[in-house]
Amino acid sequence: MKKEVSEEDILRVFAEEMEARGENRKLVILDVNDLMVEKINSVNGININLEQLCKLADRCLSNEWLEHTVMGVGKYGRLSLTTTGLGVVRSRQRKEEALAKRSSWEKALDYTEDHKGLFLALAAAIAILGLLLYWFAG
Repeated sequence: MKKEVSEEDILRVFAEEMEARGENRKLVILDVNDLMVEKINSVNGININLEQLCKLADRCLSNEWLEHTVMGVGKYGRLSLTTTGLGVVRSRQRKEEALAKRSSWEKALDYTEDHKGLFLALAAAIAILGLLLYWFAG
């Protein structure tokens, strides 16, 4: 199943690089370039281009999730993760872990909650069918 790429995917690249290097966020400096496009595409199984990734990077910069470490190297060069950006990544990771640990019963309850309109429509259709059968068969 393909998913839409979001700002969190860029932030996740920074966080994964931090963990791979064993360095803190201030020491991990990356560029939004074709290499990042390839990495995000391979991880997510999608096909995003550099222009789309730059738009997502603009949102990260405007939300102050990423910051420039060196001026004069281009808008998307030499970027680092901010404390706020790291918080966004960690929050998403904790949420995904909590959802993965849910029991089958809790997942079923979530499914019914997400699709309650469909269940209500199905129940209404069954009730109407029952009434029609009662009137015409009785």
